[in-house]
Amino acid sequence: MKDDTRQLMKLLNLTPDEIYHVFCLTLCMATADGVITDQEGEMLTRIGFALGLMPQDISALAGNAKDAIEETSRTDVVNHSLTALKERLNKEQLSGVKQIISFIAGADKHIDNSEKTMLQMMNEVWS
Repeated sequence: MKDDTRQLMKLLNLTPDEIYHVFCLTLCMATADGVITDQEGEMLTRIGFALGLMPQDISALAGNAKDAIEETSRTDVVNHSLTALKERLNKEQLSGVKQIISFIAGADKHIDNSEKTMLQMMNEVWS
């Protein structure tokens, strides 16, 4: 991950709850097409580290997000996280998170319809 991305994470200054929502969104984006590629998995790990998470934290957050998706739906989890972050973050922070989500969408060099739909939802909620 580029140094400017690491700096971006530090500048975001997120609370643990906000980090959870950002990680949920990145996980949902990485799994939107039904497959987590090696590139996407590596980016998820790097983003977790850049957010200040330890490997066990990343595993726990991923497990919580997967459980939430199974209990409701991916769309519900995405909408909940988008709404929660919109209520808590300022415009600059949202812009930074948007960059992270977009980065994950393109990590495998292919953005399919489900990923495009999620990006569109993000743009609509955060407009």
